[in-house]
Amino acid sequence: MENMETTNNSTTKDWIYFFISLAAMIGLFVVADEWFWLALPFVLTFFVKAIRMM
Repeated sequence: MENMETTNNSTTKDWIYFFISLAAMIGLFVVADEWFWLALPFVLTFFVKAIRMM
């Protein structure tokens, strides 16, 4: 039971980090479109962690 709660909490944090980094990437795309790729590794990493593939 404890392991399940830890996994859910970790996934929730990963989703939050994903959405924050996605917002940062979109913000960079709007403000300085040549720099949006700087946030891309964070978006992809946290998405993969959130869907439990890593």
